[in-house]
Amino acid sequence: MKCSSGSGELGRSMDPQSAGAVLEALLAQWGLQGALARHSVVSDWDAIVESSIARHAKALKVVDSTLHVAVDCSVWMHELAALKPLLLHKINARLPNGTPPIRDIRFQQRSWAFRPTSNLEDPPIPEPNEDEVRLAQQILSRVEDPELKSLLSRILEKDRRLKWHRGERRSL
Repeated sequence: MKCSSGSGELGRSMDPQSAGAVLEALLAQWGLQGALARHSVVSDWDAIVESSIARHAKALKVVDSTLHVAVDCSVWMHELAALKPLLLHKINARLPNGTPPIRDIRFQQRSWAFRPTSNLEDPPIPEPNEDEVRLAQQILSRVEDPELKSLLSRILEKDRRLKWHRGERRSL
């Protein structure tokens, strides 16, 4: 995009260019193509990993040469830690030649990371059934401290709700 009235560093011309071409030229001039390519890993995460992994892990950001990934439970966090070399290989294989590689992946457990953004998408969680109530009462009856009992009750309810969202319906 060269204006005839001035001298420009980008080799401006009167010929129309697409915004993408101009942006690509600017990124190249500023040396940001590699950084942008590395950050595309976040948006391409679901295509890079298997669907079973994508259901439990979400790429969040790239900082320097480290990819940060939220994982929905400790079991998956440990599983992915074991798969880290394979994941790094798959990620770096997708990067354009000359792009600095992703050197590390940091997994963070975040059970809340995969909640739907709208409650309209999910049916309401039903009240606990008789078996769930009986099991919760059996567990809580052994606890004497009222604060601990209250905390444990909230944990059991959260566990029931998480299992409901994960498809493990009707189990405490």
